[in-house]
Amino acid sequence: MPQASYEYAVGRISQLSTKMLDAAKLRRIYEAGSFQEALALLLETGYGGNLSPEQLATEEIDYVIREQLQISRRIVWEVTPAPELTSLFLLEVDGHNLKTLLKARLLGVEAPDVLIDGGSFPLEQLKECVATSNYEPLPKVYRDTLNRIEAEVSRGVDPLKLSAEIDGAMFRHIKSVLDDKHDHSFVRDYFSLQADFQNARSVVRARLLNWDVDKLRLMLLEGGEIDFNVFLEGMDTPMEQLGAKFNRGKNGKLISQSVEEYVTTGDASVLKRKMETALMHVLRSVKWDMFSLGPIIGYLLGREAEAKALRVIFGAKRGGFEYELPELYA
Repeated sequence: MPQASYEYAVGRISQLSTKMLDAAKLRRIYEAGSFQEALALLLETGYGGNLSPEQLATEEIDYVIREQLQISRRIVWEVTPAPELTSLFLLEVDGHNLKTLLKARLLGVEAPDVLIDGGSFPLEQLKECVATSNYEPLPKVYRDTLNRIEAEVSRGVDPLKLSAEIDGAMFRHIKSVLDDKHDHSFVRDYFSLQADFQNARSVVRARLLNWDVDKLRLMLLEGGEIDFNVFLEGMDTPMEQLGAKFNRGKNGKLISQSVEEYVTTGDASVLKRKMETALMHVLRSVKWDMFSLGPIIGYLLGREAEAKALRVIFGAKRGGFEYELPELYA
């Protein structure tokens, strides 16, 4: 991978950022009268290259969105001057691939056509690791976790536990990298916020589904500012006091307010929306820091949010239902 300077990398990313879709463009696409009209408006923006609506079958838009996102990931990976930190933002792709490959192998079926290229680890490497149960090429945290999963397979496959184990490995790996590099930039702020918010969401989910404390403990992610014991104690905290319980650390007030809104409205999805908004705010705060990863990671995750919005829009067109756009970067 080329070790570009920040000046070169940010310059190139700044040019590409002008082609991102903002909320106004996405709203215009959604308000088009038909699926084909919406597709025409999307392609007029230059999205997907030189394709025309006539060249695409209805179901093919999903592949165009995926390809555009993979192109963006490859570009970021090519230009970043800080590959180890950049790779942390691509680990969700690897997590998705590992979960998909493992579940397929354990169930004795072919992996479905939802594997994604462009993660931190080459997709072919992950396929080989899972097929052979040999995880030596992966970082220690992943290696230990996946070997533990393999040892437990004889007792049956619990998809929820498998997913939680891989998510936990991702955040432990992120924490180890940030601690090793003594990184105190927006990167640490981003993942700390995400861990705390996800842990608060897990408490709410555990209570809604009547989980016990041991099951919640498995879901908790490292790297946040709020101690695990606070979340575990949240299982016995009266709901009207739960928000105040989580008001700890830099992100406590925001998480507290979000939980209180959930308690008032009964809408658990408010926690996810508030988290997405807060994470995007972290990225926007460093959008113009030309000598940092801020603009580069902002572009990467902005493209992710754009892809998610397009899937929602065209899914709504197919199904005829209302939607709410996710938080956007542009």
